[in-house]
Amino acid sequence: MPTLFKYEKGIKFLKKPENLTLIADPTTVKAAENCDVTLITHAHTDHSLAFPNEGIRVYSTKIASQLFESLTARKTRNTKFIELNKKININDVEVKFIPAGHLLGAAQIVFYFDDLTICYTGDISTDKMLTVPKAAVPEDEVDILITEATYGKGDLFFDSREIIKTSILKWVAENLQKNKVPVINMGHLGPAQEIIAYLNEMLSVDIYCDNRTSEINKIYQNEGHNLQWNRFDLLNDSELKAERSVVLLPRAAKEIPEFLKSHKISRGIVTGQASRFAYSSFEQAFPFSMHANCNELLEHVKAVNPKKVYTLYGFDSDFAAIVRQKLKLFARPIKMPKNRLTLEEFL
Repeated sequence: MPTLFKYEKGIKFLKKPENLTLIADPTTVKAAENCDVTLITHAHTDHSLAFPNEGIRVYSTKIASQLFESLTARKTRNTKFIELNKKININDVEVKFIPAGHLLGAAQIVFYFDDLTICYTGDISTDKMLTVPKAAVPEDEVDILITEATYGKGDLFFDSREIIKTSILKWVAENLQKNKVPVINMGHLGPAQEIIAYLNEMLSVDIYCDNRTSEINKIYQNEGHNLQWNRFDLLNDSELKAERSVVLLPRAAKEIPEFLKSHKISRGIVTGQASRFAYSSFEQAFPFSMHANCNELLEHVKAVNPKKVYTLYGFDSDFAAIVRQKLKLFARPIKMPKNRLTLEEFL
């Protein structure tokens, strides 16, 4: 009997006739509770909510588990660690985690069912960066590719990451010359470590960040990334040298820390969403993302060369249409509106 798959608060697979149920990246604990196997691609909380639940057996990379704990201050429970690029057997289903880029420890998952080989990307980046490799292409022939489409819209413009990082570097240097402290909002996990690594490489500056980002930085450091930074909650006001200091804040932070209030500052934000929104409350917005952009997603689909493509997250309908048009492959969103038949189901 065929393997069935659908979106149900996560990517759910049903292996027949054993009635074995697997779920990848459940978005609620309830979605995972009735499944035999739960797999998590990476530590960002929109993919990893099943980690702290002791009643759910979770499979992930060890680094994803560690990063989740640093990001959320919650303990992972009942987790079995999977090595990248090593095929294993889980409840009589062969599974392989392969690099996804995006952030440290992130994986795509390849499922080797009897009748189908399915690759689920999770979130990916196909550009090799300082802190992450590029997403791998499965070595085996793939029947079904389930791909993210966070930025899967053709008119979302991104310069190359090197150009954007150079723009950040120039903005930082110009403000330091004016004795203004560059204050940059960005994500705790992924963008912060990449930008710290880049500024460490390019400038002799003191980088300050919050405690949560600092704990994440330590894990990157333990994995061989020589990040240099300071915690600003341990900083005495007199220690900050305005002419050589850069401060990183969490992406959603609005207020500046007390120690900055006696200094001239310049506010910037680093987020891929700056390709869509103006962020007018900041002096500068940099559209830098650890996600693949539309062209990179399309190149990944082309490299995998699956028989069918299902899209998820973000601009899923837009990206499915682009895949159909550009690559002439069957493609549609896996998460379809309720009560709406697909052409396959209608026929």
